[in-house]
Amino acid sequence: MKLNETFEAVREASRSLAFLNDADIHAILLEVADSAETNAAEILVENKKDLDLMDPKDPKYDRLKLTEERIAGIASDMRAVAGLPSPLGRILSESTRPNGMHLSKVSVAFGVIGIIYESRPNVSFDVFSLCLKSGNACLLKGSKDAHQSNVAIVAI
Repeated sequence: MKLNETFEAVREASRSLAFLNDADIHAILLEVADSAETNAAEILVENKKDLDLMDPKDPKYDRLKLTEERIAGIASDMRAVAGLPSPLGRILSESTRPNGMHLSKVSVAFGVIGIIYESRPNVSFDVFSLCLKSGNACLLKGSKDAHQSNVAIVAI
């Protein structure tokens, strides 16, 4: 897929998110958290492929490394995000102008958030959960160091 097609697909996805309610978002986040734990063995196999290509003395090695415990922590964090109140539609401030016009400042989604990150496959889960909770689509660009890990994670 060409980049322009990818960008257009993400923009369309962001528009679809407007139709999800908080219960749907909550359920999706819990399902992905459960799936991460259920598929931990497959994620770890792919993560090992990435680790095998990196020198263990490289400072990025520990950031790249996933374990059962780290995946359980990631899933726990996703469940915590699911339990947060929705940031969407909150009235941040209100005022009435002298001419009677009422103004409200209401929180809304950005639409699309792009993130570039290096050697941290956990960021794929973190950004996804925070973006989904806030009604945003995300465009992720992980480093080649974590390519196999990220492919496995995105497949979930």
